[in-house]
Amino acid sequence: MEPIAALFAVMALITAVGLYTVYLGGVLPGMSDRTTEETTIDRIWDDLEDDERGVFPAYEYDAAMDRNMREAIDQASLPNGKNSYVAVRAYEDGEPTVFASAHFDSDGDNLRDRQLSSTHPDYGPPDAAGAPDETGVATRSISVEVTEADIRGGTLHVEVW
Repeated sequence: MEPIAALFAVMALITAVGLYTVYLGGVLPGMSDRTTEETTIDRIWDDLEDDERGVFPAYEYDAAMDRNMREAIDQASLPNGKNSYVAVRAYEDGEPTVFASAHFDSDGDNLRDRQLSSTHPDYGPPDAAGAPDETGVATRSISVEVTEADIRGGTLHVEVW
């Protein structure tokens, strides 16, 4: 009887260690199948989304877009050591329109140092900034509030290189 009980105890221990390993694979950073841009887009949406209404309030970014984007996005939302471009797009008068965007360089200790001004010659998606071929792109459908009570379907677009 004792050898059988010991065998069951060992099997239970092996099963518990296996389940624990599977659980840790999804929890620890760097141990999941999610790419940098997928993680970045989720974090940036958490920063930009109006918590009460679940929309991006584009009308709040009309004036001083660079400053407003810098203040809305948390530095921890951007990947360290990589360039990032963020754009919120929706249709206006039948044309795709960028309602807000931001470009963050890989250098700098804070967002003010990392952010390129929208008038900078390298501002924009990687093609404009001379990015390498390994650019990660993620998009997400969002609701964009163009003016108060004018909500349209839009896209949050993030590129990381």
